[in-house]
Amino acid sequence: MTALFHYQEAQVDHKLNKKAFTLIEVVLAISILATMSVLVAMSLGNALKARTKIQAELQDVSGLRDAIKIMRADLYQAYNHYDFEKEILDAAKKPTPGQPVKPTLPPPWTNPGDPPARENKREDPKTDFVGDTEQVNFVTLNNGRFLANDIQADFVEVGYALKACKNLTKDTSSQCLFRRIQKIVDADVTKGGTESVLLENVKEFKLRYTGESKKDWQKDWKTVGGQDDSVKGIFPDAVEITLAIERELNGKKREYSLQYVVPLHFPNNGTKKPGGGANGTAPTPTGGQ
Repeated sequence: MTALFHYQEAQVDHKLNKKAFTLIEVVLAISILATMSVLVAMSLGNALKARTKIQAELQDVSGLRDAIKIMRADLYQAYNHYDFEKEILDAAKKPTPGQPVKPTLPPPWTNPGDPPARENKREDPKTDFVGDTEQVNFVTLNNGRFLANDIQADFVEVGYALKACKNLTKDTSSQCLFRRIQKIVDADVTKGGTESVLLENVKEFKLRYTGESKKDWQKDWKTVGGQDDSVKGIFPDAVEITLAIERELNGKKREYSLQYVVPLHFPNNGTKKPGGGANGTAPTPTGGQ
């Protein structure tokens, strides 16, 4: 009877040994689980790092494209005031050769006690275009009226230039692209107005110009104050913009650049003739003298 009991107990122990894990199997299972957990954690970490990197790259490229879009909109609607009506009236007032000159009539009689008549003097805006390889200033129609009673014209002065500035996200400084805007167009298109940062971490900002009278790209284009008399009062036909930014990400410097050729929608230069500006003479209403 005792032998039978020991035999049954041995069979039960043998069955339990078959159903349970051995120590080696437990260690292997834990090792595999730990390895898989580490791999999953590493994959998630790499995915988060890649996401942060891609987001930073998208922000940089998006900011670069937005800056180009704003410059393109301003240049595309560059405004060159050329008063054809005034030119026709001035030409009509000139005496024709062989025609007798009409005598000058005396002014009409007025009562000395009457107040002088109000004279609305007309002054044409001076819409110059002054640019070199590092900055450009001109007048554009790319302007919106935000207030109903805001005193401003349909056109404004704008300018673009590189200046040092302090970054908003980090306690560092870099070269920034500034956009200047002035609502009142005055005699000097290069000064006045308020400036705002358009783009940070700018590594390169280069401009070139071309026009109908030029075969190659020009480093500067000045309708006033320049040495090239062939562009007095004449706006360029297109402007080439090269803009590049540099940013350090995860210890590595990355550079993004864009190059864009912006055509001017309506330079309003008239018909260029040899020996002068538009229509044979430089259009003085543009401030080109």
